Amino acid sequence: MASKKSGKYIGDAGVAKFLDQYKSQTPFYVVRMRVLGALASPNKDLLPVMVVASFWPEDQFPKFVTKDEAETFFSTFMGLWRRMEKTVEASQKMLSARGKITNLEEAKEVLLKRVEELEAGFVEGFWGGQDDMKMPSATAALIDGLSEEADSYAALLEDVERWTDFSDGMRDALQDEMDERDATIEDAIKALILLKQKSDETAH
Repeated sequence: MASKKSGKYIGDAGVAKFLDQYKSQTPFYVVRMRVLGALASPNKDLLPVMVVASFWPEDQFPKFVTKDEAETFFSTFMGLWRRMEKTVEASQKMLSARGKITNLEEAKEVLLKRVEELEAGFVEGFWGGQDDMKMPSATAALIDGLSEEADSYAALLEDVERWTDFSDGMRDALQDEMDERDATIEDAIKALILLKQKSDETAH
């Protein structure tokens, strides 16, 4: 994924607009989590260009008119890749930020977003199209745990979709549960990345 351009990060909104420009159906919040999943993956053959290609269906990857357009395209995503590396290095929050939930429809949207961030984002990025990989038992336990958290969020969304009202007490209980789940997820992701870093250090 080499480019003559610097790969400067154009910002979250810029990348989201770029994805829309090239008609990607993968939303930005999924894209960034998929990159993080790839950064945590023990698959040494998983390259950035392979992750970027996954943002489009196999037969819909963009076609470029000029060499400069291709370089700009890959430079933009290398900027995102480096930004995610810096997010890891700074131990910043991995999941997208969410404010205080105010109504039932907003609650459903936030829960669906979390499911997508985990399933289509981090977990898919981690596996990188592989069905099985050799990995330490601790790594396997952590990624299995994240898949279970995605399932739990999906089950929580199913429950909320059956709600017919949304009292302050229900809202507060839901936010407390999400805070707890998000903290568990953040810890698991950081642990996976730490295990990957230690593995890389040992390999060298």
